[in-house]
Amino acid sequence: MILGGRGAVGRLFADLLRGEGTVTLADLRPGVPVPGTSALEADARRPDPRLAAELAVADAVIVALPEEAGVAAVEAAARHMPRGAVLVETLSVKSAVAGALARGAAEHGLEALGVNPMFAPALGFPGRPVLVSRVRGGPRSHRLETLIEDAGGRLVPVEIGEHDRLTAALQVATHAGILAFGGALRLLGADAGALTRAAPPPHRAMLALLARVVSGTPEVYRDVQAANPYAGEARKALADALGRVDEAAREPSGRFDEMLGDLAGWLGPERERLAVECADLFTHLSD
Repeated sequence: MILGGRGAVGRLFADLLRGEGTVTLADLRPGVPVPGTSALEADARRPDPRLAAELAVADAVIVALPEEAGVAAVEAAARHMPRGAVLVETLSVKSAVAGALARGAAEHGLEALGVNPMFAPALGFPGRPVLVSRVRGGPRSHRLETLIEDAGGRLVPVEIGEHDRLTAALQVATHAGILAFGGALRLLGADAGALTRAAPPPHRAMLALLARVVSGTPEVYRDVQAANPYAGEARKALADALGRVDEAAREPSGRFDEMLGDLAGWLGPERERLAVECADLFTHLSD
């Protein structure tokens, strides 16, 4: 059972699970069923008798809903699921849902797992990282992890209590930096066409990132900035770091050298590998 099955994340997991048995997608939105699945129009936050009956026989329930509905759906699903089933949530912010997931597992004898695909669902699993927070393990949650790996996904274990601090760096700071970059260009009065034609690889890569973000769903990117409890801290760190760049640029060259050296040291053994990846990326950034 996938709650929120018509969304992008729901469809990603529907494709993953179709070979495992009957897959039912529950969603408030009607539409054409995903091939190989059945559909149920229902509110996951307040299960009606039809949804409750489906939950009662489900081996696995995946909550693929936004934060505002996801916590309530986790709590509601846990009350109806059979003991030994696995309850999985895919929320991008775990702070609010962590308690509900742990309580559901303890009170109803469920396995419980938090997952967060760190990519746009349309890209698919191959080669992509998936954050995994193991709340209460067992054979069904292990099977789901195996399916993700078999599909090419790369599991990255993280404690559910540490998840949001990690994603504040991975997502909040990244997206905020990209949007600030675009805002700076606009304030400078730069022409996008002229920039694209003249752009060296680093600038072109940033323009491409900006284009991808602004072509996405605004609510998704706003949720990243608004829902994560460490988002404000991440944006402040970004602003402070930019201020230090400005200060270093105004000082003698040694200050700037020191700043780059500090960052190289922070990257440690990852620096060389990432530099090679960047060079490979840049070979593809041409007209």
